[in-house]
Amino acid sequence: MENKTDKLLEALEAAKKQFKPLAKNGKNNFFKTQNGVHEYSTLVDIKNATEEALNAHGLSLYYTITFENDLHFLTTNLIHTGTGQFIQSKSVIGGATNTPQQNGSGITYYRRYHIQAMLNLEADFDDDGNKASNVEKKEEKKQPIKGGL
Repeated sequence: MENKTDKLLEALEAAKKQFKPLAKNGKNNFFKTQNGVHEYSTLVDIKNATEEALNAHGLSLYYTITFENDLHFLTTNLIHTGTGQFIQSKSVIGGATNTPQQNGSGITYYRRYHIQAMLNLEADFDDDGNKASNVEKKEEKKQPIKGGL
């Protein structure tokens, strides 16, 4: 059975026009930016900016946690309540040996990132994947332009 998403996507585009400005009240002292402390949008910031518009257009977010093949998964679903159409994102939040606290941390982390991706929110500093890749940005040397215009 094919999962159509046309009505969901129409409702999402309409809702996005009504999203409130996205605050960045989260602070991460371990990941510094050029301007100091890394700021990001918390789950509360995202909820405050989007929930009213999503609800007005019949869109709801639901989460499920499953355990498969010794792994814990979080699945985030964005559902159009009028049609049942949905999109989802699923991520591993930990293995069988994780503590409940470790799983809880993974749930919070992935909920935030799933929602940001599904709603196309710019809720975080973009370092072009350098931190995750353990790559330091190098200052590009500017070469003088020869022969000017």
